[in-house]
Amino acid sequence: MIRFQHLRLPLSATATAIALLGALTLLSTPARAGTEGFDKQMGPIFEEYARVRAALASDSTEGVAGAAARIEALAGKLDTSRVTGEHADHYRKLPDQIQASARKLREAKGLEGAREAFKELSRPLAMWVTMSEPAGLNVVYCSMAKGSWVQKGATVANPYMGAKMLRCGDIVAGADKGRPEGHGSGQGHQQH
Repeated sequence: MIRFQHLRLPLSATATAIALLGALTLLSTPARAGTEGFDKQMGPIFEEYARVRAALASDSTEGVAGAAARIEALAGKLDTSRVTGEHADHYRKLPDQIQASARKLREAKGLEGAREAFKELSRPLAMWVTMSEPAGLNVVYCSMAKGSWVQKGATVANPYMGAKMLRCGDIVAGADKGRPEGHGSGQGHQQH
């Protein structure tokens, strides 16, 4: 008999226990192992992005150009060299995509121009959220605006429609996918 964590088990039971622990370790490993460092770097970018989304959802462009400039600068410093895994090539493209779309947002004129540029910036951020699945972030899609965005939480706040249809959108990826908010609960349609 072999001792296994203070238990006396026959050899076959020990082998089964070790195999089970190995399987449990695999299950507890983050779904997107190999992106932790990149995800941490994305935190400040997301915070600036969230400021832009909130301004646009409030039908305002106040602070948008400044936040876009900060996103552009932060994206230029993103390091993807340690990203591993099945989507590593996609991660390597994100810094340039974020930087280019942030530049367009910084240069956008007026509310509608900013909203169109924000759609472009939202694409690489939505890709990141879909691949990395960071805690608390959701990708929301509005069929009326034909655009997605990333936000914290499940209460839809549409940056493309603003006060006109603030709750218009479906959570299509993230922690709250499928929750009955926005379109799913009829809240967004009541405002159409």
